[in-house]
Amino acid sequence: MPDALTRERALAEAIISLNSALDLPAILDAFLEAATDLTGARYAAINVLDSHGRSQSFHARGMDAAVLERIGRPPEPVGVLGEIPVEGTLAVHDVLTHPARTGLPEGHPPLTTFLGTSLRVGGRVFGQLYLANKAEDFSDEDRRDVRALAAAASVAIDHAQLYDLALARERWLAAAHAITAHLLADDDPEEGLQAIIDTALELSGASAAALVLPGVDDAWVMEVTAGDGAAQLLGLELPPEGTGVGVIRSGEGLIAPEPPGAAVLEAITSYGPSLYAPLVTQGRAVGLLMLWRERGGVEFESSDLSVAQRFASQAAVALSMSELSHVRSVSALLEERARLADDLHDFVSQELFATAMQIEAIAEEVPDETATRLRSTLEHVKRAQHEVRGVMSSLAGQRSTEPIAERLRRELMIARGSLGFEPAVTAEWPDLADAVAGDSSLADDLIAVARELISNVARHADASAVRIVLTADDGRVEVRVEDDGIGPSGATQRHSGTSNLANRALRRNGTFSLVERWPERERPGCIAVWNVEAAR
Repeated sequence: MPDALTRERALAEAIISLNSALDLPAILDAFLEAATDLTGARYAAINVLDSHGRSQSFHARGMDAAVLERIGRPPEPVGVLGEIPVEGTLAVHDVLTHPARTGLPEGHPPLTTFLGTSLRVGGRVFGQLYLANKAEDFSDEDRRDVRALAAAASVAIDHAQLYDLALARERWLAAAHAITAHLLADDDPEEGLQAIIDTALELSGASAAALVLPGVDDAWVMEVTAGDGAAQLLGLELPPEGTGVGVIRSGEGLIAPEPPGAAVLEAITSYGPSLYAPLVTQGRAVGLLMLWRERGGVEFESSDLSVAQRFASQAAVALSMSELSHVRSVSALLEERARLADDLHDFVSQELFATAMQIEAIAEEVPDETATRLRSTLEHVKRAQHEVRGVMSSLAGQRSTEPIAERLRRELMIARGSLGFEPAVTAEWPDLADAVAGDSSLADDLIAVARELISNVARHADASAVRIVLTADDGRVEVRVEDDGIGPSGATQRHSGTSNLANRALRRNGTFSLVERWPERERPGCIAVWNVEAAR
């Protein structure tokens, strides 16, 4: 038995050693080594517990690997082990004769003397220390030293967990940046989505993962899956009243020991610990990241949810930026085509027309031989006119033949970027499509009007909400934009384009109005209505 001074020095060195490590397995091994050296116990073990007090992992010292393999499973905290207090220690003279001796798995070596204590980390019991088979009973000094070691180990474990969390956040952040770069590089968007789910699966230690995105008619569908059972998950629609949809609506992630909720899809009932992280951008959820570990696996912790939530939000921003970038690129291309068509009309086509008229006039005044040659040249000019008109039609057709719903959807996507929030939209797409059928110029006007009205709100209204209503009824088409901003006062003095909107309406036997929404309020808001005759 070492003297008191030697024992104190050994305890101090053990505590210093524990707090110099940041690797959790190394800390646990050092803790067990110090505990056996100080107390003289033959066996030592740490049973790491989950939030429900169930054994999660087991670290032992003094037992042969063959013995541990034969036992097969760690002992659950029942019997003598279940009597270990949250605070303090439990010392037993002989486990074999103790009234609560049950609970050890078959094949476990016989235990005589026993000392147990709890390791508390972050306000909960992280695990239990077991010391057994000392030649004599554990002494008061053993109890004191074990409590001191447990306190030091708890601090070291907390530091190791914080370090692991920092590393995890760094890995998740690096992955999010890589995915953002991938999506913004205009690579295959399907590959970008798969990269999101594959990365989440790898970094979370999950066995299965799904990325849920909006479907048709307010449905939420597992669009991309990975891991065990991925094929069975792909394409499944979340139950409208299920937990997943609830997470999307609330924007708050959750963790659970098994797939949560009453309305659970049959395909996920075989999984265990679950993590649901919504993809949130600009205050709204645009998707859901679902992760599952195998049944009986290590539960997700709040720190797991924290890093997964941050990753999911960055993925949501990347997806939105990618979609907006694509929309803007397409829009810019179509606008450039329209500009080229206008330039051809304003310059080339008109110049050819003027040249043709001059040639015809000159041909009437010159000798027949010269006139014949001029008329031959005139035919070349007219063919050039015809070719230019064909090019103009093709360029304009790239824009005007596109479905009106798709063109308006693109404008609304761009509007989200200029407004800084998602506008509320009500549109009768089939009726609008019928109304503009055969009248591409009306479709062009609708797009231009919607763009101008939204631009006015973004530049002048200082609004926090916008509602856009597009209707087609009784031979007329209407675009209505309502906002909660500072009102229409002075809008016409700020070159807002309202006169252009009015002129567009007059050309189609229509009207344009711009009035206060709530005249009695300090911020009256605005209602802009553009109403014209539809195609017949």
